Amino acid sequence: MTESVAATAEDWSHDDELFGHPKGLYVCFTTELWERFSFYGMKYLLLLYLTKYHLFTDEMGLDVLGSYAGLVYALPVIGGLIADRYLGMRKSVLFGGILLSLGHILMAVEGFKAINYPAGTVLTESLTLASGEILAAGTMLSEALTFRDTAALNVFYFALALIVMGVGYLKPNISTIVGKLYPQDDPRRDSGFTIFYMGINIGSFAATLLCGWLGETFGWKYGFGAAGIGMIIGLITFSYGQRFLRGHAEPSDPEMLSRKVFGPITREWSIYLLTLPALGLMWLLVQHEPVVLLTQNVFLITAIVGIILYSMIYRKAEHSNVAAYAFAATAILVGIYAVGANLGFLPGNAVLVEYAAYAAIAIIVAFVIYGFRTHNSDEFGRTVVLMFLILTTVVFWALFEQSAGSMTLFADRVVDREAFGITFTAAQFGSLNAGFIMLLALPFATLWVWLAKRNLEPTTPIKFGLGIIQAGLGFGALVFGAQFPDAAGKISMIWLILAYLLHTTGELCLSPVGLSAVTKLSIGRVVGVSMGTWFLATALSETVATRLGKMAAIATGGGEVTDSAGALATYTLLFEFLMFVGVGVGVLVLLVSPLLRRGMHGVH
Repeated sequence: MTESVAATAEDWSHDDELFGHPKGLYVCFTTELWERFSFYGMKYLLLLYLTKYHLFTDEMGLDVLGSYAGLVYALPVIGGLIADRYLGMRKSVLFGGILLSLGHILMAVEGFKAINYPAGTVLTESLTLASGEILAAGTMLSEALTFRDTAALNVFYFALALIVMGVGYLKPNISTIVGKLYPQDDPRRDSGFTIFYMGINIGSFAATLLCGWLGETFGWKYGFGAAGIGMIIGLITFSYGQRFLRGHAEPSDPEMLSRKVFGPITREWSIYLLTLPALGLMWLLVQHEPVVLLTQNVFLITAIVGIILYSMIYRKAEHSNVAAYAFAATAILVGIYAVGANLGFLPGNAVLVEYAAYAAIAIIVAFVIYGFRTHNSDEFGRTVVLMFLILTTVVFWALFEQSAGSMTLFADRVVDREAFGITFTAAQFGSLNAGFIMLLALPFATLWVWLAKRNLEPTTPIKFGLGIIQAGLGFGALVFGAQFPDAAGKISMIWLILAYLLHTTGELCLSPVGLSAVTKLSIGRVVGVSMGTWFLATALSETVATRLGKMAAIATGGGEVTDSAGALATYTLLFEFLMFVGVGVGVLVLLVSPLLRRGMHGVH
């Protein structure tokens, strides 16, 4: 281990501090600010770009958004493991930043705008389709045809692959560096993370305002290009500020990294080179949403059942748990079959798939009941509660993440976006979440402390239930506002602002509390796996969100809606459904919260 790695935070002088915090904090703050600037600057433009420029149908655009977002939240689990075991956090962040910068630069490659040919059109020039088929000039089209720039789209998919991989390397490790800058009991640690997370929201807020305006006003390449410039600034900042990281972000075993594994190629460079075939895989996956969804379900089912099984045998001899192993294996296999058959990857008709899903649920419930009867312990009870709470987050985030999907299309198509003489773009509404977090995060934190001093602070399950209910009520605001359209069939933006406000207050009830719950409720030996399961559930919710959004898919002419009233009615049906789901699941969590509290065995 190098001398810099062995050094502790106390070994560094106060000359290495700025405003009472390590200078490395501000390096991480700035890097994360620009990384989030690039990420959110692109995220809220993505669906609009696909549906309005490349003329994707709503379903096609949502599929790409779901695959991309699902992978973005899943790969940091792997990126964190690679950093911990091999590269170290500094090298991982640098490599991830390079991949992200390249990806965002390629996002500025637009190609030509797609052309929609209605049925009956007589071609004036020959067209070469994506399949290679050539339609000669003079051909009359028997059905509608959309002609897209396939070369530009392939570059676009590769850009998404680079961004997915880059986030995987960077995202989990930049936060870890912040924690390592402080001694374990340093009272400045919490305020340091507060400063760091403020950078996330500043980046998100600024990006959606600026990139959303540039992309929709001057051209998509300008919005994506601005996001790319932001990431390059972040990469330069981190490169310059490496010396302020106090040696805590270095590899745990530098000698192992420099060891040659294939000719002149070291272990470190083999990791970088193996990223190339992985990029090819990501390029394919962002185009095949069902594969992403299947993979997410398989890993999530396996992780949840596996963690519960571990909690059952934690204090028991292995030979006494044959039934537990049998339950776990059966639940995993039947669950995987139900998901795979539903997505068409495995044989089975609709009735068989439905019964398989019911069987998987029944086996898992029986598995948990068996555990309570034969392996009841504090660890088992807390694990079951944690897994239940993690599953409820899929519901919350599936509602919350409508923001970049159906809510962005809703803002573009049926919301009156003019106020005070300014016309806001649809993508700019994504800034509301970050803006409300900056306004409300401190009051919420103060509220919990104030309630705790009076023994009135809600338990973790109650906070979860309240958060999910508020997500549902956000859609209730949109349903209510839809009753008051103007003469053009559009509604006031105040209802969309209210929806974002309720979603943000719900997030503040659930998200920070949930991350804390993972660390408090999981068994120490599997806390990393439990945190990975939390992020797997978040990744799944991203894909589920876009599948829900497809319930309000609308046929457009050249990327524009011609019937605002009909579009408003379609979105209202979706939002009404989401309102009932959010309120219903939230109330259910509140009703079972006494049982969950009992299962937490003293953990608040």
